[in-house]
Amino acid sequence: MLKLGNGRYRVLRSGEKSVAAKIFALIRCCDTIVRAELTVRVVFCLLFSLSLLSCKSTRPVVKIGLLAPFEGLHRESGYEALSAMRAALADFPPKEFEAIPLALDTSADPAHARRAAAKMLRDDSVVAVVGPLQAPQVSAVAQIIVASGVEWQPQARPPSTEAAQNLIEAIIARMPGTNIAVAGLEFGWPQTSAAELSSNTGKSVSLVDAAADGAEADAVLWLGSAVEGAAFLSRLRLLGRTVPFWTTAVAGNPVFHSLLLERLDGASPGPNYWAIALSENGDHYMQWASAHEDAPPTAFAVYQATQRALQQIAGDDLPSGERDLAVFSLDLEGKSELIEIVRLP
Repeated sequence: MLKLGNGRYRVLRSGEKSVAAKIFALIRCCDTIVRAELTVRVVFCLLFSLSLLSCKSTRPVVKIGLLAPFEGLHRESGYEALSAMRAALADFPPKEFEAIPLALDTSADPAHARRAAAKMLRDDSVVAVVGPLQAPQVSAVAQIIVASGVEWQPQARPPSTEAAQNLIEAIIARMPGTNIAVAGLEFGWPQTSAAELSSNTGKSVSLVDAAADGAEADAVLWLGSAVEGAAFLSRLRLLGRTVPFWTTAVAGNPVFHSLLLERLDGASPGPNYWAIALSENGDHYMQWASAHEDAPPTAFAVYQATQRALQQIAGDDLPSGERDLAVFSLDLEGKSELIEIVRLP
């Protein structure tokens, strides 16, 4: 059975007859021409046999949607995501159906992402969607995709408000010190108060807008866009502050690093860290990373999301609901190094 959106199922048809049925058909056809010349009979039976042997299984074709930026400043991350999806489809080919990618551009813009999602979901063969890659776009398309009933694997942040807030709190718990400044919360994240974050994490959390407001904190968590994040961090460093800077998959975006170096103009970017939630435990990431040394961790997130979508569609047993948080450091060359993998609460 092939699981489709809105609880629908489609029975898979092999399109081929059993071997016994083919042989029986061959015998019957040959018997009907017993009065024909021997040569004609031999040629006919040979051609008929070849036609039966050439019959191939016909499997339904489904599409795995990818919402990512393929135009503009963030296009490199979009093409990295598409490459990761294609790799997952090649590494985990489903037996019951054929899956192909359908990639649509979001241009890293919420309104554009919403139109792309609506267009994608008009195609009845789309049974799963991976992306968008940025938090504001995830929020913009959430209602449309959830209502469609298709399997959804968003990136950058979880689809639900509760899961997104849990991720923020888990990152804060891993950050050094007790005085934590959070900036960029309005960029597609749950609008949680500083008092609630403080209560849930046991740390003193403040919400700040300007880099100067976070200069005295023990660490800063940035939840905004890559472009604004580079601007925020550069201002923080130009103030002479070496406070640890933390963020989410934003730091895995090539745009973040390139804009940061441009704005710093030779100044040190200081200690930078970022974290992503893995779809399951960290063992899968460690295996993948050892075989893909040059690929960014954000590519693995798309790779794993595609694999999980295929498992959901096929009705396979999924891994346990336990998930891990992977924490990386970002060096001067823009390379990410794994620091730790911890269990998400």
